[in-house]
Formats: sequence, C-alpha cells, structure tokens
Amino acid sequence: MRPFFNDRHGPNPWGPLVRLAVGAAFYCAVSACDFKLPQPPPDLFYKAGVMAVGRGPQFLASEDLNRDGETDLVSVNTLENSVSILYGTGTGTFQHPVSLPVFAEPTMAAAGDLNRDGLPDLALSSRGEHCVTLLLAKGGGSFQTPRKMETGRAPVSLVLDDFNGDNLLDMAVTLTFNKMEIFMGAGGGNFKKGETYNTGSRSLSGVSGDFNRDGRKDIALAETGSNSSSIRIFSGNGDGTFRQTSAFADGLGSLVLIKKDMNGDGRDDLVTASTKGDNLYLFYANGDGTFGKGLPFSGGGGPIALVAEDFNGDGRVDVAVANSRSSGFSFVARDPDGSFKYPTRDYVTGGTPLAIAAGDFNDDGLPDLAVASADENRVEIFLRRRTASGQ
Repeated sequence: MRPFFNDRHGPNPWGPLVRLAVGAAFYCAVSACDFKLPQPPPDLFYKAGVMAVGRGPQFLASEDLNRDGETDLVSVNTLENSVSILYGTGTGTFQHPVSLPVFAEPTMAAAGDLNRDGLPDLALSSRGEHCVTLLLAKGGGSFQTPRKMETGRAPVSLVLDDFNGDNLLDMAVTLTFNKMEIFMGAGGGNFKKGETYNTGSRSLSGVSGDFNRDGRKDIALAETGSNSSSIRIFSGNGDGTFRQTSAFADGLGSLVLIKKDMNGDGRDDLVTASTKGDNLYLFYANGDGTFGKGLPFSGGGGPIALVAEDFNGDGRVDVAVANSRSSGFSFVARDPDGSFKYPTRDYVTGGTPLAIAAGDFNDDGLPDLAVASADENRVEIFLRRRTASGQ
C-alpha cells in the first residue's frame, strides 16, 4: 500500500485523523460481532508440593510398590545412577525419598511382578553398563540388592509383558544402535535371552498390546534417528517371537509413545510426541494391527513425556504433556467431537521437565500429576482441584 502522501506538499496532515477513524470503525465492527478469542481449558491443577530427588531425573513411574493402597512414585535419576522411591501417604504428600543405587545411567523403569511373589518389582534400562537393573521386592517397600541382566550395547527403553502366554513376565529391550532384544521370563526373576530384531532407528519408547486382536501381544516402537523415523509394529507370534508388520508416521520424529483407548471403542490407540514443530499426534487403531492417519495437536515447546486420562471428568480422555523447552506442562482437553482444544492450559515447573506421571495421590478419586525437573533435581506434585477455576 502506498503511504498517504500529497505529491506536491509532502505528508498529508489529515492522515493521522483518517487512520484513527478507520481504527475506530474496525473496533466498533468487531465489538458488534461480539468477537471472542478461543480460551484455554479451566484451571484444573494446583501445585501442592516439591520434593528433592537424585540428580538428573529423566523418567517417572507411578505404582503402589508397598501394597498399602496408596500410589507411590519412582524417579529414575540418570546422572546419579539411582532411583528415588517416594511412598505416598494418600493425602497428596509423600514420605522422604528413599534412594537406591542402580547400574550406570538408568534411563527408564517399569514395574511388574517379575518373580510371581505378589509384589511389584522394578526393571531399569542401564545404558552405561549395557544391562537391565533388576530390583526384586522384599516386601514393605524394600528391595533386594540390584541384580544385573546383560544386554546389548546401551539399552534405552524396555517393555514388560507376557509375550508367550506362560503367565511369566517377559521383556523387550531397545538398544541405542537400532535393535530390540527379547528376554523370556524363566521364573524367580530370571530371564533367558530370546531373538534380536533390527528396528531401523533408535527407539526411546515402546508399548505392548494386542493391536491386531488375535489374542497375542504385539509391540509398538517410536523410532527416530538422523536418517529415518517412524512408528513400527512388531506383531507377536504367541511364542515370544515377532514379525514386523507395518510402519507409519514416517518422518515425524516420534520421541515417546503411549497407548490408550482414546475414543471408547475398546481398542488401544497410540499418542506420540514429535520433534517436528512441537506437535503431538493421535493415531486411532483400526483393530487389524494398522492405525489411521495421525491427527496433529499442540502441546508446548519441546514435548517430551505424555500421560492420557480423563482429567476434567467429561468422559473424554485428555492429554498432559511435559515440555522440555518451556519449563512446564500443558493440559490438552478434548472437544465433544474428539478433537483437541487450543489453546492449552499451561503450568510452570522447574527447568527442563523430562518426565510426567499420573495417579490419585490424595484419594479423592481425581487424577493428579507429578512432573520431574531435570535441571533442579526435584519432583513437583500438582493436585486436581475439586472444582476447576472457570467451571
């Protein structure tokens, strides 16, 4: 647009008045239309506590470890080669953390009854010593001396499930160098090495489920690397072996993967956080081992960890995501049509939150959240309000 000039006499002295009149007219027109910007979801959570844990917390898991009916937390502390166990009291507070040493550079943990004694044990991928750390429970929340299960080079993630139907937990372990190893449960907390599979790229996250509804457990891996990225499905044969049947989400840079029935059809859908554009994606299951086109939605800067629950009690599953670059987490609610609301409701935490976990920490029947700050070596507890602000 040309400036408002009079060619002979320079700037037109009436220009500012004209611009003011145009602006006033536009304001009146917008007001007349009662124009409203989209609003974030109601304020559901409040910070209820902060607890110090070991250095470099990178992963959080929630589980009733001492079988007292209260949700406990496990913080995997990569820089300190330890786990911090925070035993819940049922009031939204936790006992002073118990620190347990593990083998070098733990990256994640999974809880399950590895020796069938009725108590939840812990398995941790220990990247620095090329092994899985096994912590078998002794009861009362205590654990035996750590045991080492040798793996290939630099394990990063693991999945616990019964892959051969013998009622013993088996383990899938992904390695930094593009492989997945299977270990079959042998009883007593012991494992026997099974098959090894090429994955194409490094997998930082995986889940198991019967994705093709044949009664056998399958594995989905979120894989990303310098040359390629995708979500790969390894369909189980029912005997602890697998075959790769599909790959999708090519080029999205999927970092973390969770499974959840997001539309109430009884099938496990997949949600992933991407390195591309700070987006998240929902993939609805078709029921035959394949998944629909990814539905993108927004979190915050650097989405790195996810949980999915019906946080606002409307019958639809929402998502909470820890954002590593924006030092906080986002609550992403759902609309009645299943789409995700924007903008999100954002909460501030300590620097570089890398992990998030959900659980009912105060026994009020509402889902709460725990977020781990890697920079400040702490876990922050956010409790669900009984009545959300704005509702």
